[in-house]
Amino acid sequence: MTESSPVPSSLEELQAAIAAIESPAPLPELPPLSEEGSKATKAALRLLKFRARSRHELYGRLTEKEFSESAVAEAMERIDAWQLLDDADFARQWVEQRSVSKGTTRTLLRRELEEKGVESAQIGQALEAVTEEDERARAHELVAQRIQRRENSDLSTMEQRTKVKRRLVAYLQRRGYSSGVALSVVNNEIANARQFL
Repeated sequence: MTESSPVPSSLEELQAAIAAIESPAPLPELPPLSEEGSKATKAALRLLKFRARSRHELYGRLTEKEFSESAVAEAMERIDAWQLLDDADFARQWVEQRSVSKGTTRTLLRRELEEKGVESAQIGQALEAVTEEDERARAHELVAQRIQRRENSDLSTMEQRTKVKRRLVAYLQRRGYSSGVALSVVNNEIANARQFL
């Protein structure tokens, strides 16, 4: 990639950029890497082939592999020269994927991104895409799907409804929903499901 190349914004673009780097085609002249720096760079590229990562996360994974501090620094400089890391775009992709596929709330997404070392301003921008209404609608979808997977007889007695309710509330809380929102959504969806018994 050249100095003016845009930063890859999807996993496919990131994988294509890595493939271009690994190809025998000439790249812009960069200083040679030490042997360990080269190994650390290859390890970084392997990690980035699976999914985008934050700068902090990639640095941590390389140090976990017991590369020396200088080798990790070399690898990070090379990754920066190739423009393969963008924490703001990583945060946007993370929020989009986790909020849609898992129904994760903004609160939990913020915590996850903070653990991955993304700056607060970048997290805030990424989270703007998810509204409170989106979260509540997704909670209703998740609970309705769970209820539909069960046989309707699971809701026929108070004891069974209480058991299902407890499990569904815990399920939503693990995704970051407050107990009040979780209980409200679960009660609403159980009432809707009982109408069809």
